[in-house]
Amino acid sequence: MFLIMFLFYAYSFYWGGRLRYEKIMNGDELYSGGSILTIMFCVVFGAMQVGGMAPHFKAVKDSTIAGKLAFDVIDHVPKVPVNDPKSELVLRDTIKGQIEFRDVSFKYPTRQELQILNKLSFTFEAGKTTALVGPSGSGKSTVIQLMERFYDPDSGSVLLDGKDFKTLNLRSMR
Repeated sequence: MFLIMFLFYAYSFYWGGRLRYEKIMNGDELYSGGSILTIMFCVVFGAMQVGGMAPHFKAVKDSTIAGKLAFDVIDHVPKVPVNDPKSELVLRDTIKGQIEFRDVSFKYPTRQELQILNKLSFTFEAGKTTALVGPSGSGKSTVIQLMERFYDPDSGSVLLDGKDFKTLNLRSMR
């Protein structure tokens, strides 16, 4: 660090002397020694301040990235419409509660290489308790997320009392 500072001062003195020499040789108005020292110290102290900002550049870069990610989430338009005017309202009094999965296949949008559900078919009977059992990663939480309609299946359909979830109003269903 000391060597760099020394070289910077030496170069500043050299450059100041050269400017003064060229002005003398051209017969132009001379820089005074005080002007040269003022310029030199302004350059040195300015460079030191810019050098002092260097550790903060990473924080600025990280905050820019975080801001972009936040705005991406805010600006994201979900694939599942929340209030589709064409959708059918779900009234609690009219629901029996039978949920059926017909040949449901699903991959998460962020992990297209991994097939989570592959032509899954089963029925949750109305009024009966049903358990989803399986090892970690077998799709239990995915089945619940499809029923809550956080995602739509890639193929097949999820039915509530024989009506496709996609035709039902999401807000009233939840």
